[in-house]
Amino acid sequence: MRIALLCNDTRGGVQPYVALGLGLRQAGHEVRAVAPSDLAGFFAAVGIPVTPLSGSIEAVLRGSGGVAERGLLATMRFAAQEMPARLREWTRCTLDACDGADMLSGGVGGMVIGLSVAEKLGKPFVQTHLQPVGAPTGAYPGVLAAGLPQWVGPWGRRLSHHVSEAIVWAPFKRAMATARRQTLGLTGAPNPLTATPILYGFSPHVLPVWPPTANAGERVRQRHVTGYWVSPRPSEWSPSPALDAFLRRPGPVISIGFGSMASRDPGALTLLVRQAARDAGVRLVMLCGWGGLQNTQGDDDCHCADAIDHDGLFARVAAVVHHGGAGTTGAALMAGVPALVVPFTMDQPFWGWRVAALGVGPEPIPRRRLNRRNLASALRRMLDDETMRRRAAELGQLIRAEDGVSRAVEVFGRIDMRGLRGC
Repeated sequence: MRIALLCNDTRGGVQPYVALGLGLRQAGHEVRAVAPSDLAGFFAAVGIPVTPLSGSIEAVLRGSGGVAERGLLATMRFAAQEMPARLREWTRCTLDACDGADMLSGGVGGMVIGLSVAEKLGKPFVQTHLQPVGAPTGAYPGVLAAGLPQWVGPWGRRLSHHVSEAIVWAPFKRAMATARRQTLGLTGAPNPLTATPILYGFSPHVLPVWPPTANAGERVRQRHVTGYWVSPRPSEWSPSPALDAFLRRPGPVISIGFGSMASRDPGALTLLVRQAARDAGVRLVMLCGWGGLQNTQGDDDCHCADAIDHDGLFARVAAVVHHGGAGTTGAALMAGVPALVVPFTMDQPFWGWRVAALGVGPEPIPRRRLNRRNLASALRRMLDDETMRRRAAELGQLIRAEDGVSRAVEVFGRIDMRGLRGC
């Protein structure tokens, strides 16, 4: 099959699709991708043809004034302001890039444009998510409802999934309707084919997704939790000589970084982090990302870098502090070390809640409530709580035994393109 992977997202939302694309190509499929211009290189580096979307995701987020620190509503308003100027051009670009494809696939970022483009081309769209989207259940809250009280019960939790998905789509609806009408000549809302499966790129040990229920004789879409989509790594990770020397010194080292989350005052946040680390008696590998932390001169207690391979680094540190992006959460869990989530916005509180519920990290500390005292306390707990450390190690071992890419490729291989049967 000729498969187009659409991933209009940040780095953590693009790299899993690179791994998925490699697996699909190895299985004999012809794979192409559409990705933001500043992240398209991840596909190009492994030989997957990629069409870059105009503009820079990093520049937009760095220039956002730290909007993610203000929470979900501020983030959604920002997205609604940014979309109209970009979506029509991105839709046109994606339409051209997918010409000749047999199938389109992606998560929420890809679906914003991809559902309509697939409809225009008369091709199926297979949902491949990094979050539990499209899987309402009473067992746990929706992806944007991590703080839901227990008293709402299973019915309330199931409803929260539908509410979460409505909120996710809200910033894009008007711009999507305009792009559908003016660029694609379509009317109405996009309607994905219900016969195609939905794939989830996380571990069933982290979050199970229950099969959907159906009335007698009704056919329902299948859901597959495959495991994390991770690219093959060299057997031995090679850090820089300076980082290697830093990690080899005696004493606990903790990795801290907030990925693509920018800060209004990265200097103040960096000072807070450094002070908390000194209070806890730990050294830091500080990942400055896209402006969340300030890349200051390293010293005996801190090694600074803009980005380091998560899979390699996390396995070499005692614990991890991160923002709760789906990809970073998976990398930390796979490493088998405790993790503290400091969520900013979107699905990050959900993953922070899940890490704590699994007993492999402290309760999440929302960015707006983060201070020197509570961060230092959480750092010490991750080092001292032997039960937490044991649970994290056991879960990491289970996740590392999975092969999410192979499982996902197997599901793709069972899709019957003639009638979209046999999924």
